[in-house]
Amino acid sequence: MTRLLVALALVLGAPALAHAQAQADIASRLNEEGKAAMYKNDYPEAIKKFRDAVARVPEPKYFNNLCTALFQDGQFDEAITACNAVLAEKSTATPEQRDKAQKLVARITDEARAQGKPLKGTGGGGGPGDPNDCANHPENQGCSAVTPPPNVCATNPQDPSCAQQPPPPQPVRYRPPTQNVALAVKPDNRYTWTLGLDLFTGGGKIGKDDFYGSNGNGFRIKGDYMLNQGSRVGAQGYLGITHFNAGAMEVGFVDTLDVFDIGVALYKHLCPRSTTRLCLTPLAGVQLSLMSPAGEMDETGSQVFNYAAAGVRLELGLEYAFGRRQEHVLTGTFGASGYSAAFSDPVDGLTREEVGLDQGGGIGYVGIGYMYRFNTPLGHAAFAPLE
Repeated sequence: MTRLLVALALVLGAPALAHAQAQADIASRLNEEGKAAMYKNDYPEAIKKFRDAVARVPEPKYFNNLCTALFQDGQFDEAITACNAVLAEKSTATPEQRDKAQKLVARITDEARAQGKPLKGTGGGGGPGDPNDCANHPENQGCSAVTPPPNVCATNPQDPSCAQQPPPPQPVRYRPPTQNVALAVKPDNRYTWTLGLDLFTGGGKIGKDDFYGSNGNGFRIKGDYMLNQGSRVGAQGYLGITHFNAGAMEVGFVDTLDVFDIGVALYKHLCPRSTTRLCLTPLAGVQLSLMSPAGEMDETGSQVFNYAAAGVRLELGLEYAFGRRQEHVLTGTFGASGYSAAFSDPVDGLTREEVGLDQGGGIGYVGIGYMYRFNTPLGHAAFAPLE
């Protein structure tokens, strides 16, 4: 008998579970569509999508997204109400979601104060804080009683309810915030800045014949900054070390060569219309190259770079971006670095002629690398990222 009851309960409950799951799937899709609208700065459409998601599944993350969209659209009272739903006593919000809602409420309050307009939003849901705001939300409880039934006034025009009703109060309109608090940037290679590392190996010649070997390998630490989002043109600063092997000439004080490059470059992403993840990136830069033959050391045992030269760097990179917002980038590069003859000598060491650096040279290389992209201003993080 007990098994029969359990089976019956499962059968009867299955449609309800299936319906709940269907609503959760629809709400998740609506939330993604709302985020996509935010990426386009279409706040009214985002509000519509987030409201629909909240109506189906009142999850705290949907209320936070709704709060953000309403704030961006200048609907501060409604935004406060949506955030208050996350902060309600019975809310299932995580500590992180509550903290985010509290920060949004404080930000909205400060913005309203700066505009000299009071806030009214105090409710716990996605609607307005004022339950009598029938002008914007006639579905609110009690709004149906604003106008009496016509038959009452026809038979008894002296009824107090037939007196001319004052117009409902209009919602306060605020200026939208000047900064996008969600920093909603659609992942399409239009990041703000990056940090990355390259490893490379190649061959070439630098200095006089046979002083140094023809094989070179090294690494480069780099940071990109997008100068123009529309044209995908940016600037790169970098630091790199290249190590050349020993040459064939048997000179006691000449063995290997380390070159330390400090440079800046310009680049442009060339991305096909069919994908935003794959880009071809030509780059050209100039650098100051500091050289250390045979790993010269000072009296403390630290390596010194006593010879300086000017250099150029030309490179073609193939980049593939992945991750939820394309924040991770793998790169393959093919390039060349050219060096002038050294133009400085150490005060108390061998001259550039003696170490073979009175002639320039260059190296061709291939490399692989990784970059992490940030879509927030340098030193800043998104105030209220969308969930």
